[in-house]
Amino acid sequence: MSALDALDSLSRALQAPANMEAIGGMAAEMIRGHLHEGKSFAPLSPATAAYRGSGRPLQDTAGLRDSITHNAIDGRTVSVGTNKPYAAIQNSGGVIRAKNKEWLWIPGPGLKQAQRKGGHSVREVLDFYKSLGFRVYRRGRAAGYNDPKKKTRNAEGKLEPKFHVLYYLKKTVEIPARKFFYLTDQEMSLLMQEAGVALNQF
Repeated sequence: MSALDALDSLSRALQAPANMEAIGGMAAEMIRGHLHEGKSFAPLSPATAAYRGSGRPLQDTAGLRDSITHNAIDGRTVSVGTNKPYAAIQNSGGVIRAKNKEWLWIPGPGLKQAQRKGGHSVREVLDFYKSLGFRVYRRGRAAGYNDPKKKTRNAEGKLEPKFHVLYYLKKTVEIPARKFFYLTDQEMSLLMQEAGVALNQF
């Protein structure tokens, strides 16, 4: 049962107005707990781990967790949700596709450091490295820059400036489902106790 369905069933079962503010707050905190615990979450992809470092999925910032809030509409109705547009695909999984003939720019290793110095958008990052005098260009399905101070040997054994990857370019990216927006039977029981609704009504 999804969190929205569970809360809807709970609301419809109430025979008298209840403390929807308290129930909504409890439900939101339970869902935030699922996100924090991350039980059975698929691990980070190698590209994501290289970009953000080691850590748990959906824990890079507290943005998603803190966005889960509740709204007591009246004595019988409460909503729990998030205003983050990416929350649904993170919860249910899916495929992100580039629009038209464009590419998805996937962060590469070391990009976070560049973003701290140059800005967060792709254009800001690329312009930052251009301003340093680096050659910024695409190599296959990657975009990055050459650092003339660092050399590496190419396939022919010749020394050349090292290419630093900033972004990987892809047409699609598959996001694994990481379920966090739900209520367990035990959590539902606690919410119904708060509302004074017997379990046998469901």
